[in-house]
Parts: sequence; structure tokens; C-alpha cells
Amino acid sequence: MRRGRGPAVTPLVSVITPTWGADRHRVLLDRCIPSVRMQAFTDWEHLVVSDGPDPQLRVLGNLPRLRYLELPEHVEPHSWGASARNLGLEHTEATYVAYLDSDNAFRPEHLEVLVDALETSSADFAFSRLQVVGAQEIGSAPPAYGQIDTSLILHRRTAAERFGPWPVEHVHEVDWKFIARWIDQGATWTFVPKVTVDYYRS
Repeated sequence: MRRGRGPAVTPLVSVITPTWGADRHRVLLDRCIPSVRMQAFTDWEHLVVSDGPDPQLRVLGNLPRLRYLELPEHVEPHSWGASARNLGLEHTEATYVAYLDSDNAFRPEHLEVLVDALETSSADFAFSRLQVVGAQEIGSAPPAYGQIDTSLILHRRTAAERFGPWPVEHVHEVDWKFIARWIDQGATWTFVPKVTVDYYRS
């Protein structure tokens, strides 16, 4: 398994985390961000994107390898993080893009196994499995409704240019709508049947 080249001017992987609201600050700081910083794969940057102005989070921009971005305003009903993820996509030049919602956590091998899956295939995106804390595991092949989550996905940045960004309609199941649209347009995938994400219920 490849562990990465260490930090570079343009990292191989950008991890995009959408967040919003003071109720997410604690889990973002105590769980989400540390789980990215503990990755076995080291060639990453972390883009934390607030779905609206948040002066309390701007200090995150002082952390090494973390970039803080924010949307100019927060509009309800929100788009389930899609607009924030799209802003992150606009600000990265990394080869690969991963996502981690602010209340969840990567296990240390997450980026390592998914980057390896893409570098040993021609697939447009890779995904793994997650453990809903205190409940069931999720993730299966082929991709299916209810069996894929935003935080499981790693894709080539160029795939977003070909198949489109995150849908911003005010809907639930935005992760499935994103992947289903890609597959309908011919996107290819590879599956890693390993739990690499811990999903915490709100």
C-alpha cells in the first residue's frame, strides 16, 4: 500500500469537509479533523468549507495543511453540504478528492486503501464501507441507494469536470443522487470491501 509522498505544493488528495452551525464545532474539532490528520497516507490537504460565514472557524486557516473556506451566506433550506463541497472542488487542483462530513471520522487506512484502489485501476471513483456507530455496516457493490455515503467516496478530480458537481437541489439523499447521475453518464467505479469510516448519528 502506498503511504504518500508527504506534503507537497499540490497534494495528491484533497479532503473536503462541509460544515455548518455551532453544534458541529465540537465534533469537527475533536473527531473529524483529527481523523484526517491521523491518516497513514500522508499526501493530503484538508479543505473545511462552512456553509455560510462563521467567524469562530476562521482560525482553522492557521492549522498546517488545512484550508478554511466559507460561502458568503447561508441559505435555508440548505443543500445538505452540496454547495460547500462544490466550493471546495473549485479550490483544489489535487489528483483525487475525498469527502468527510464534519460529524464523522476516517479510520487511519481510509485514504491509503482508496488511493491504492484508483491507482491500480482506471475507475473514476472508489468507495469502501462504513460502520454506523452502534448499528449496522453500510457499503456494497454495485453502488446502491442506502448503501453509499458521501464520506466513503474518493474520485478523480477530473471526473467532477466530466460528470458534474454535487446537485444543489434542496433534497435528501444527495450522496446517492450524485453517484447515480455519474453512473448514468458512464462513470466507472471500484469497491473496497473494508470498513474505513465511522458514521455517527446526529
